[in-house]
Amino acid sequence: MLESSPIIQENSPVFIKLPSENIRFVTLKPNNTISLGKFGSFCTDDLFGKTYDETFEIYEPKKIRVLKTREVQSLEEENKTNKELMDCRSNQLMSQDEIEELRKQIKEGGLRGEEAIRQLTSKSLTFDQKTQYAQAKYVNRKGEKYLQQFRALRPCLETVTEYMLDHDQYKIMELTADCSTYMMTLGNAQPGGRYLVVDETGCLFLGSLLERLGGDCKVTLVHPNEQPNSSCLELWGKEYTEESLVEKGILRTLNWLQVIGPEEALKDMHVDDCTEEELNEMKLRHKKRYESRKASYARLQSSLEDFEKGNFDALFVLSNHTPMSVLNLLLPKIGSSRPVLVYSPYQQVLVDTHHELFKWSNPCEVTETNNEDITNDESSEKHELQDTQNAWVEKLIMLDIHEIRTRPYQVLPERTHPFMSIRGDMGYVLSGLKVLSSVCTVAAGRFPKRQKQGAGNKKKANTRV
Repeated sequence: MLESSPIIQENSPVFIKLPSENIRFVTLKPNNTISLGKFGSFCTDDLFGKTYDETFEIYEPKKIRVLKTREVQSLEEENKTNKELMDCRSNQLMSQDEIEELRKQIKEGGLRGEEAIRQLTSKSLTFDQKTQYAQAKYVNRKGEKYLQQFRALRPCLETVTEYMLDHDQYKIMELTADCSTYMMTLGNAQPGGRYLVVDETGCLFLGSLLERLGGDCKVTLVHPNEQPNSSCLELWGKEYTEESLVEKGILRTLNWLQVIGPEEALKDMHVDDCTEEELNEMKLRHKKRYESRKASYARLQSSLEDFEKGNFDALFVLSNHTPMSVLNLLLPKIGSSRPVLVYSPYQQVLVDTHHELFKWSNPCEVTETNNEDITNDESSEKHELQDTQNAWVEKLIMLDIHEIRTRPYQVLPERTHPFMSIRGDMGYVLSGLKVLSSVCTVAAGRFPKRQKQGAGNKKKANTRV
């Protein structure tokens, strides 16, 4: 099980959200100073013992305190409009030198951000002429520049994904938090399950899956390189690192060469057994190397045995490779009546995969032929085909492509509305359900075609005569 404490402790990972909405990732080491640029700096020891998701204020150089959350006030209706107001530099009576002096005083701790904003609003010629909505937006916009505040956010799916999208969206294949959640819902991810994952997003999806299940699961990760790229797991903390997950028995890793040729992989890593006398004669570094290689061989052997056993509860594919090249190797390892999910930032990739999977799921679908055209050779081939159809075959049903698109809303009293600017690309998911089916089995509900109503009435009339 992976435990997450609500208290900030030493060496804990924390996401610092600045007033400008930018997010920074830091690991809180003791006796260290975190610099936030123009927003000031603080000592990490002052955060230890505090709770996550609190808002802190830098009221003195390198000193912080918890800031009380301001209540959102309802704005009264008014007749003023901003139609005739012009937004230009001449509306502000303070010179640029005076504004720079304010910033300098804020950074040195001699002036609070709220006081600086009050001075700016008092020197503005058009502030009193603005509506209450416009005044609130003006104050918030100035707060992004002058308030020395920040929020200490807990590492979670939404925060980690937002951070990665801002810093390197292509590294995570432009995967959003909504898409990860939707895939886990379609995949019926539950504690105690066994899951097969192909994750080339820096293990962002893998971390989301482990967070949702609390680590109460068994995951086999298939990756293309010699070692998996698990850089995103470190953002959740030391318990989510690859070494920690492997040690706890939560994670097993296999590369594609080991999946395709397990016997050769075991042969390459095989280590001859040594007697106790030989071990005693070894130098310390050689002995540690021998034990490490033996442990790696045993771990690989156990992972391959678990993989060959198959019957996984779900398959999640987030790969830059062609989806069918991945599915052809991994679909046989998925249990019956289990979901299969494939993610891609491009719709056409999943459309082509949908067509290929439909052909793979319906290999014996042939067009109807007239009985008169069937020869003796064709009838014998037909009998052979029927014999092969008696066996159970694997197929995917309920194939569908989902477009993940969520529009965020601003929820405030009398100011609830959707945001106009959102991401245009949010990813696509191909879903299906693996089943075992016999092609020659007639499905319930398939009845002979009904005769036309006119022909039926005519037949009844002839019977009466």
